[in-house]
Amino acid sequence: MSKQEVQLAELSLLMEALCEERLTAEEQQRLEEIVLSNPDAMQYYLNYAHLHGTLYWDQALGSDAEMAVASPVTDAELPVLKQPHDQVRRRSLSRAGLAATAVLGLVVVVWYVFRGPSTEPQLADNQQTPSELTPGPEETLVTEDGTRRSPRFDSSQHPMLRLRQDGTVTQLTDQPLVAAKPKALPPVEKLPADASDEAIVTFINHRIQDGWQAANITPSPAATDAEWVRRVYLDVIGRIPTPEEAENFLKSKQPDKHQQLVQKLLENPSYVTNWSTIWTRLLIGRSTSRGINRRALQDFLVQSFDDNRPWNDIVFDLVAAEGDADSNGATNFLLAHLNNQAVPATAITTRLFLGTQIQCTQCHNHPFNDATQSQFWEINSFFKQTKIVRKKRTDKKGEKDQTQLALVSLRDGGTTFYETRQGLMQPAYPKFAGVKIPEGPNVNRRQELAKLMTSGKTDQLARAMVNRMWAHFFAYGFTRPIDDMGYHNSPTHPELLDELARQFADSNYNIKQLIQWICLSDAYRLSSQFTADNASDDPDDGSTPNFSRMYVKQMTVEQLYDSLLVTTNPAEIVTDYQSAWKKMQKRDQWLQQFVYTHQNEENDETTTFDGTITQALLMMNGPLVQNSLDYNRKDTILASAIKERSPDARIKKLSLAALTRYPTSRELTELKRLVKERTRYLTSRNVPPQIAVQQSYQDVYWAYLNSNEFILIH
Repeated sequence: MSKQEVQLAELSLLMEALCEERLTAEEQQRLEEIVLSNPDAMQYYLNYAHLHGTLYWDQALGSDAEMAVASPVTDAELPVLKQPHDQVRRRSLSRAGLAATAVLGLVVVVWYVFRGPSTEPQLADNQQTPSELTPGPEETLVTEDGTRRSPRFDSSQHPMLRLRQDGTVTQLTDQPLVAAKPKALPPVEKLPADASDEAIVTFINHRIQDGWQAANITPSPAATDAEWVRRVYLDVIGRIPTPEEAENFLKSKQPDKHQQLVQKLLENPSYVTNWSTIWTRLLIGRSTSRGINRRALQDFLVQSFDDNRPWNDIVFDLVAAEGDADSNGATNFLLAHLNNQAVPATAITTRLFLGTQIQCTQCHNHPFNDATQSQFWEINSFFKQTKIVRKKRTDKKGEKDQTQLALVSLRDGGTTFYETRQGLMQPAYPKFAGVKIPEGPNVNRRQELAKLMTSGKTDQLARAMVNRMWAHFFAYGFTRPIDDMGYHNSPTHPELLDELARQFADSNYNIKQLIQWICLSDAYRLSSQFTADNASDDPDDGSTPNFSRMYVKQMTVEQLYDSLLVTTNPAEIVTDYQSAWKKMQKRDQWLQQFVYTHQNEENDETTTFDGTITQALLMMNGPLVQNSLDYNRKDTILASAIKERSPDARIKKLSLAALTRYPTSRELTELKRLVKERTRYLTSRNVPPQIAVQQSYQDVYWAYLNSNEFILIH
């Protein structure tokens, strides 16, 4: 049993005690120590609390009834929504069933996580028997309130743990579980508000270098131009470069060609479609339901990114949107999340825009930060005033009725009530960042919340965006997870995060400027290959990312789709949004086979794409790959490559198209040999010589497209 498994096993026992409100002060201190020292433990804690909150919510409130269809109304005609009396009674009656459901669900999760088969044989050096480690029936633990309880600990499930008589759990070895912190560095001076782009990029470089020094590691060498150009195309515009685009960059001798390319990509029409796709997916997911107008939301985002609108203005419009789903695309964000008394809207708004996960505090206070249950419902009360209205309308031909959703605000939101863990009903009033919104019939709560979030009086909006953007380009942000920021989850590079957030806000929340700073940094131009001096910099094993190399990440399903189109015929790349929307519709229909939606309080979804059999089959013989391998079409890259006169030129063209690089000499030699042998074999099977040659190079292209080098961003 590894140290991490021992630590997580102990964590599961502490989490069970936390959710049952029997955690002692010493156990709470140990819980905080484990979670703050291990990113995997932090993620496990969040998932455990998330499941507990979901079971609590579902059992207490049940499923929502369908929204009634309503005729068009004005604000004055809309009634004030009040807390249903029978719902409060239903909460009280459900507590017994809640306890049974929550405990059963949590036991199943813990069993699944920690009883799975190990991939390595386990050798037990300690010869003590389980009976010697487990206290007898007469041994009990005393909690803070004086009550006595028996410890819930099964030594057969956790053979590397010891349960002391005082109720604490310890491991059998003497090695500490808490990771050692890197050495401290001297404080860093802040940049001026009007700092140049060059000064900001230099600041990034110096702070990352400080991290290397503190961790005593040496970075990987710089990436080749071929590696970097492929990486930046995928990260900025969501596809690999065409052979012509790659060749132009590789042949360029200009010293500032990296900066020129970044600026060029930020003006590319694909930049707009790529980032509007990314944020549409973050805001409402890949699957559209409940009558949401996906096209209208993406139209809003396309216009916003095309105009390079300040990020705080975009967020304001999304949070404060009013009107129907068709005419105001921004309304579709909240229309998708106002179910379950706006609990999903509360959770996703703070998570996406403020980098704070508060969903677990809907039913209890956070155990080791200042997030409280009341704060969750105070933010939730900003949405109390909002109502979804379904309107009936006829289509343009007047043949059948259609339903249109609209987002409206009531004159008076009323008071939000929530139930504490002690079963008491408490009121919550709209309050954010210490500012309480005054009561009144003409106060639009969501507009006030949007103002408080985007005014710049707090740095949460800027910090959350900087952290998310950094993670987009480096695979890891300054915190893990990227949307759970706070003093309980210290950033890896606090000075860098603070300064980038401040410069981002001072730039009027300029997204393109932020992307340029990141892409021109030295860290972004490093190779993805390990060296002996930075092998320890591997966040996949739970260690702190030091960004001493480029961490490899897999293409998203959207990036793969668009890149496969490039490997077929670059001439088909669309530049105008109207044509791009038709392509995106086909892509969205294609990727629905991989998307599964979860019916939880955040309307989450997952994909069965990354590293699965479905993906392997798709890449081996799916329709997109088959289009790329069609040598009978005159306009495909494969057909063009086969027309080249020499085998070297053919293979080089295929390698450049698929992998954005020329083949190595050894690779070229081996592939020519394989093509020759494959052609000889096919002709011996009575295949015409010309077709045999075509099929041989088709096999080479298939191998390139099915390689890890193609599917990975490195």
